[in-house]
Order: sequence, then structure tokens, then C-alpha cells
Amino acid sequence: MPEAKYVCSDDILCGVNLPKDAKNLADLEKKHIPVIDAPSNVKKDEVFEVNIKVGGTDGVEHPNEAGHFIEWLELYCGDTFLGRAGFCGGTSYGVARFKVKLSHAHGPLKAWARCNLHGLWEGTKEIAIS
Repeated sequence: MPEAKYVCSDDILCGVNLPKDAKNLADLEKKHIPVIDAPSNVKKDEVFEVNIKVGGTDGVEHPNEAGHFIEWLELYCGDTFLGRAGFCGGTSYGVARFKVKLSHAHGPLKAWARCNLHGLWEGTKEIAIS
């Protein structure tokens, strides 16, 4: 995972939250980091699916209650915006499917997830365009 440029290590509501150790996630990280399921290599200008789910790593699910839920998910390739999905607490879940096509990669696929209580979280997946 890329290193955050601006991090307030004692305030999860400040900046983008990244895992401190990607191989040893804390429970808070497991239920907030968006997980990207997409091909690692795609053909130039061909449509492919990107599925994103917040939480669920090692069985640690994110709550979906009126007072604690995922507000939205955004998908990027590097810093290029690809799409957004919004959710309501208690009725819709932090899971989204996007269909996209890329002519070239601007960096890894990047998903941002916004928890109404615990701020902004990032997950990434490397992708190559051939």
C-alpha cells in the first residue's frame, strides 16, 4: 500500500486511513478497509468489472446500523475518478460493482470508503493495461 502523505496517527477522522501493517490488520482496519476484487491485467479499452466490499476481512464485518454505517464508496485509477456509490444506514451495505474501461493506468485501482463514525479508509489493487 502507498504511504499516506498527511497522517494524523492519533485522529482517524483526519486524512485517509491506511493499514499500519498490511500483513497484520487490527480489527478496526479489517472492518473498514475496502477490498477490491478486479483483474490484475486488463486489455486496453475493454470493459471489466470491479467489485468493492468494505469489511469482512477474516470475518470481521462492518456494522450497518442507523448510527454506524458506510456512507459511500468511491473508485479511482490512481487519482482519476471512476465512480461513486452511496448507502443508507441500516438498509444498504458497503458493497458496489462498477463496470469500467481504461486506455491506460494512472496508478493502482484505489477505493475510498467513508464510515460515518470512523472516517475515510483506503484500499488499493495493482492493475496493468495491455
